[in-house]
Amino acid sequence: MKTLRFALVCAVAFAAVACGGSSAGIDDPLAPPPGGSGTGTEDPSNDPSNDPPKDPSKDPNETDPNAGGPKIHILMKGSTAPFTHKDAYAGSTPKQQIVAVRSLYLLRTPNDPNPVKVFEHTHEKAVDVDVVTGKTVALASVVAKTLPAGVYTMAKSGVSYVRYSVGARMHTAIGAIDGQYDNVQALSDGAVIGNQVRKKGHFRYAFSANGTTYGALEGDDAPTPVANSGGGITMDLSGPETFYVFPVQVAIDPNITADHDALFDVNVYESFRWQDQPSPGYQPKVFDTTPATFEPVMAFGANSFTLTSSPSAAK
Repeated sequence: MKTLRFALVCAVAFAAVACGGSSAGIDDPLAPPPGGSGTGTEDPSNDPSNDPPKDPSKDPNETDPNAGGPKIHILMKGSTAPFTHKDAYAGSTPKQQIVAVRSLYLLRTPNDPNPVKVFEHTHEKAVDVDVVTGKTVALASVVAKTLPAGVYTMAKSGVSYVRYSVGARMHTAIGAIDGQYDNVQALSDGAVIGNQVRKKGHFRYAFSANGTTYGALEGDDAPTPVANSGGGITMDLSGPETFYVFPVQVAIDPNITADHDALFDVNVYESFRWQDQPSPGYQPKVFDTTPATFEPVMAFGANSFTLTSSPSAAK
C-alpha cells in the first residue's frame, strides 16, 4: 500500500466558503419564520453513455471506454479523527460537509497540455460525498487498460457544488439562540442543486434551530476564499468550472491483472475555522452571528489529505 499525505490551509481542499464578515438577509430566529429548505443529489454510477462527447484536443490518450478487464475503483471518504491545528482561530467540526465531485484528470507535469481524463460525469451525475460521516463513496470505476501508462505528478478534480452545515449562535435584540447554518454553493456552471441548474457563484445560506429554518439568503455572487492555494493544493476558479489541483505521485499500469482501489481520504476535524470577535455577548469558541453579520470565516476545508492505492478486497 502506498500513502501520500498533504497539509491543507484556508479552504483549499474540497470546499469553499465566505472568508468575510457579513451575511445580510437571514431572518430573526425569534420572529415568525417563512421557512425554506434544499437538498442535493447523489448518484455514483459511471455509465459512459452519460458522459459528454469526447474532445480529442483535451484528451488524445483516451481509448475505448467500453473495454473490459481489471478496473481501478476511485473512492473517497472523510475522517473526523483529532487533528492539531497550528493557527490561532476557533474551530468546529461541520455537522455535514458534502462535495459534489464531477471529474478527475491526471497530468504528467504541472503544465501538461493533454491531461488524461480518468472520469468525467455530467453535472446531474456528480457524486455527493459527505466527508463528515466517514462513509466510503465510489466516485467511478475505470478499466485500467483505457488509461495510458506513465507516471503522473499532478491531478485535478472538478467540483459541481458544496453543501455544508455548521453550528452557530444567532444573536438578536431580544436574545440568542443556538442552531446551525445550512449552506449550499455552486462552484461550476451547470451545477444541479435541488433539481435546478445553477451558474457558478449561486448560493443559499439559511439559519435553522430546533428543526425550523428561519428564512434564507440567496444570490448569484457567492464569495470565494481569500487564499486559493496552500499546502501544494490550488483551487482553480479561473474558468466556468472550479477544479482542485494537487500534487500526486501515481504510476499507471494498464496491464494490472486484478482490480485496484484508489482511496482519497480527507480529515475535517474542526476544519471550519473563524476568528472570534469581542462583541458584547459573544463567547470564545462559539461561531457568533446576527441576522446581518457573522464572525470572519478564515478556513473551511480539509486539514490533511491522503491517497492510498491497493488491490481491491475480494468480494
